[in-house]
Amino acid sequence: MSLKQVNKYKYLVDVNLSKKFSYFKSEDFLHVVDINSCMTDRDIWDYALINNLVLLTKDADFYDLFLTKINHPKVINFRFGNFTLSELHHYFQKFWPTIIDHLDTASFIIAHEDKFFVFP
Repeated sequence: MSLKQVNKYKYLVDVNLSKKFSYFKSEDFLHVVDINSCMTDRDIWDYALINNLVLLTKDADFYDLFLTKINHPKVINFRFGNFTLSELHHYFQKFWPTIIDHLDTASFIIAHEDKFFVFP
């Protein structure tokens, strides 16, 4: 299954996720580093919110923003160690469709190596 077949969202990829990762090379993925690599977390948050983008990040600080802000973008927060690109590819092949299936009803998703937590 290709990403084109399952994506109806556009994504903002935080600097802590590899731009070299093949899943992030479609037009559905915009990279923070291509906008401004010096953006603060709040700038990234606001950019995703204003542009209706799902924020993809490994930065746990975005959970704090989610808890304290009334308006927020959808966020997928990956909480696993440093994967090689091959391991990350395997993870996305296995779990990406399941994760994005939750986006219609979720505001924040915490994706661990083997489980997910979905917040409305």
